[in-house]
Amino acid sequence: MIKELGLLIVGIVVLWGSAELLIRSLQVIAKRLRISDTFIGLTILSVGTTLPELGTHIASSMAILRGTDLSGIALGTNIGSNIFQITVILGIVALYMTVYSNKKFLDNDYLIMLASIALLFVFATNGRINRFEGFFLAACYIVYLWRRGNLEHFIQKIEHNKHKRWLFLHALVIPIGIAILYFSANIVVENAHKLAVLWNVSHSLIGVVIIGFGTALPELAAAIIALRRKSTGMSVGVLVGSNITNPLFGVGIGALISTYTVSDKILHFDMPVWFFVSVVALLFFWRKLKIEKREAALLILLYLIYAWVRIFYIK
Repeated sequence: MIKELGLLIVGIVVLWGSAELLIRSLQVIAKRLRISDTFIGLTILSVGTTLPELGTHIASSMAILRGTDLSGIALGTNIGSNIFQITVILGIVALYMTVYSNKKFLDNDYLIMLASIALLFVFATNGRINRFEGFFLAACYIVYLWRRGNLEHFIQKIEHNKHKRWLFLHALVIPIGIAILYFSANIVVENAHKLAVLWNVSHSLIGVVIIGFGTALPELAAAIIALRRKSTGMSVGVLVGSNITNPLFGVGIGALISTYTVSDKILHFDMPVWFFVSVVALLFFWRKLKIEKREAALLILLYLIYAWVRIFYIK
């Protein structure tokens, strides 16, 4: 058991490292191409910081194709990470410094986040998320990015930028990071499965509580760095963008590889809690367009209650 737990932790740490490698390369390229902070937060940083979850999805889906159903690990990691982000990470950031937002952002991106969660729930109600639904989720994410109005501009700048050699060198880091990411994700998934068997608990519990917590830490680091730079828009953008990326792109790509089985625990407890805490955070923002220390403490408390119930009552 100690060996499996140790390998799981090592795998998560390597996941962080490979994701950080990819994020830094993408950030440098984006900054060089003069892409806005808001777009970086909502897309590049959000995709980058969700790479550990995406890697877990792909590794779990490949295991499903080999005959071992690890849907609970994939979905549990995704949902657990999202709940942790919107409660604990947002709460910690707001304790550190008041987090501001604006009505336009809330009426657009935040509501899209809630719609993404609702859409995933609708697809999951029959106990399965099939390949067509996975394709639809991923397609919705691409449409969301396109709607931001930056993808075409981004591609044009790469094609016409004067520093093509410089961009190419940074781009070489990307496949290296992806290879490390996939290798470490396999270590995480394999040892999470072993721990679930040893502890006689569901895969989803391991995913929600342990892996979900671990894979959410890059978002915490990215959000705190953004706050230190006094870029509160990027900080909130990272969290909201991640909560759009995970249900649409993460689950979408995973389900596109192999159909997911959705357990009753995930469908009737984890997903409703995810939607509930997201609505609570939205109401806090809507009230004064900011989240202060009192609201931050309440968000963290909500996560502690959720984790307690999930660990001791809904194993």
